[in-house]
Amino acid sequence: MADLQALGEQWQKAYQRFTAADEANRYASADDPDAAARIAPAYREVAWCWRRLAGHAETPWWAKAAALHAAEMFDHQAETRERLLSRNSDAYGETGAGRLT
Repeated sequence: MADLQALGEQWQKAYQRFTAADEANRYASADDPDAAARIAPAYREVAWCWRRLAGHAETPWWAKAAALHAAEMFDHQAETRERLLSRNSDAYGETGAGRLT
């Protein structure tokens, strides 16, 4: 298993990518599928890092609980964006070409 410092560095890099995606979405509407496609993977990556930190033997119990809660919240946000992508895909097809006719 990776050491705690390496996991912390992975989390920082993942959170930087999340922040960049969030900034890119600053002016996007809540139902913008392009914005959802940008940020959903970033949410998942940060959640994964939180879980890795929670699973490390050196992480104190209270930090494990906080990290697992954070992971759940990031996964929830990812699921919300992925549902938007799924609805958009169902309505318009994978390529975005209209199937509504």
